[in-house]
Formats: sequence, structure tokens, C-alpha cells
Amino acid sequence: MLIVDHTEGSVPGPGLFQMPADVYHADPAPEPSLSSSIAKVLITHSQEHAYVEHPRLGKAPDAGRDPTRPMEIGTAAHKLILGHGADLVIIDAADYKGGAAKAARAAAYAAGDAPILRPDCEKAETLAEQVALRLARIEGCEGFQSAPAEVVAIARDRSGAWLRIMMDRVEIHDTHAIIWDVKTGDQSAAPQTLGRRVENMGMEVQAAFYIHVLGLLFPHLQGRIVFRWIFIENDAPHGTCVAEADAAGLHIGAHKVSLALARWSKAMKSGTWAGYPSQIVRVEYPEWAQKRWLEREESELAQEVQSFDLNSSPWRPLDWEDAA
Repeated sequence: MLIVDHTEGSVPGPGLFQMPADVYHADPAPEPSLSSSIAKVLITHSQEHAYVEHPRLGKAPDAGRDPTRPMEIGTAAHKLILGHGADLVIIDAADYKGGAAKAARAAAYAAGDAPILRPDCEKAETLAEQVALRLARIEGCEGFQSAPAEVVAIARDRSGAWLRIMMDRVEIHDTHAIIWDVKTGDQSAAPQTLGRRVENMGMEVQAAFYIHVLGLLFPHLQGRIVFRWIFIENDAPHGTCVAEADAAGLHIGAHKVSLALARWSKAMKSGTWAGYPSQIVRVEYPEWAQKRWLEREESELAQEVQSFDLNSSPWRPLDWEDAA
């Protein structure tokens, strides 16, 4: 399947495309489509939240979040690693406290460019150099540098829903495919931290979603598509770790994607985007927190308090019995 250049508007149908990031984020599918980020919102929040986050449904034009400096380093690093993305605009300042730096940053964003402070750009350049060196030493990463970058896949699910993804790089072979996703940031890339990071950020949803979408376009590769993250630390020495989700993570991710698809399809068909329950709910106190407190009661607090029953406590206020 060829990768088609697409510069504006909606695509004619399913396929692989390369397009500007703003075109992708505006949702170029023939109908409003589900992305992995909207799928996460459907799982963690509600259909109503997904509606107001979707660019073709309820999202306000100026509803974007202000980027942070680590985010700008990540954007620059992506540009330098992948060779695709918005043009970098280097601002000769140490921070954004000055008026000139703020104005230059705003002008760059208004022009669709990627502003970055001079010291942050130097950090991104070093980061990109380190990634290239480190990946060259890791077996199985030989195809990363030559694989097409920022490839958009748009497909139609069996449910009728349109789905879209943007892959940082993708290798499509006769017998298998590899999806690459670059993750920069201030967090540790140490292997022992990645499981919790994946769960906290819902990255198993992204992995399962991307695999599903690419499998719709290449049915003969289903079951032979691998999703890999490249975790990179923003700060020196720019530790890098290449990782794949385990079977448990992909299993749970696939089930979460199924739930998101069900909620998306129901809302799209009915036109009703439900929010949180319209009734009083009972808060479920975390079991782990209850267990931790009870263990503390038994080990140290029982010596201080005769009884934890407030009605029988000798320390209750003198007018307790007269309380309304």
C-alpha cells in the first residue's frame, strides 16, 4: 500500500498518508473519527468529555493547552529524530520571562512553527544525537532510521467507526510490521519504571489501538504487528530504553479499546454524549488504603486510643449529646 501525500481537507477513504500535523489533528477522516487520545478520554472520563475534546464535534478553536518547555524540547527532538514536523524557530533567550522572548514564541506558534529556547534546542540536538548512537547498538532497531516517518493510517472498523492514528515511524514488511513511537520527557526511562508509566498514561490503549488500526489496513499481518516505544530522558546522559508491551498489557489495552469503540459508536449513532451519572454515588474507599490504615491501627495506634468509636470516645465534646 502506497503512502499518499495529503495536504488539506478530508481523505477519500482508508489508507496510509503523510500530512501536516495540523491537518491530522483536525481529523481528516471522511466522518468524525476515533483516535487513541479520544479513546482514552472515553475510558477514563465520559462520552461528554470525549465530545468536547474532539476537533470535529465540540472542541473550541482555542481550547489547546499552553506547551511547557519540556514539551517544546520533545517537539524539537521529534523533528530532529524523525526529520518531519513543524519548522524550528530558535529564540535567543534563557527563558520566556522577557517580553521579546514571549512575543517571538507567540509569533512562532501563530505561524505554525515550533519555537524553542536556544539552550533547550541544544539539549534537543544532543538528545537526538544520543538516540541515534544508542539505537545503533540495540539489536532489532536496525530499520528505525530508514522507516517512513509520521505516517497517518485511517481505517474503518467493523463496527462502522472511522479510526485514525499517526505513527512516528512504521516498518511494513511482507511478513510483519513494526510501529515505532518516540516518548521524550523529564521522567526516568529506566526499565523498572516503565510498567507503572505505561499504566499511568494509558499507553497500553495507544499500543492496542495502533495495532488494531494498522491490522485493518493489512489483514494478512494481523497478529504479526509489533508496537515499540523509544523512551528518552530529556536530561543528560539522555538515557534511552526501547520497550514493547507485554501480553497482559496488550490484552488489557485491547479490551479498553473495545470499550472505547462501544461508547464511541453508541454516542455517534444516538447523538447523545452522556456525562457522569445523574445521581448520588457512593465513593469506594481504596482497598489498599483501608488495609494500610488497619495495619497501622493494630501495630501502633491501639495503645493510644481505647476505642475508635466516636460515640464512646472519652474525648468527645462536652455538649456532644445535645448536638442536633
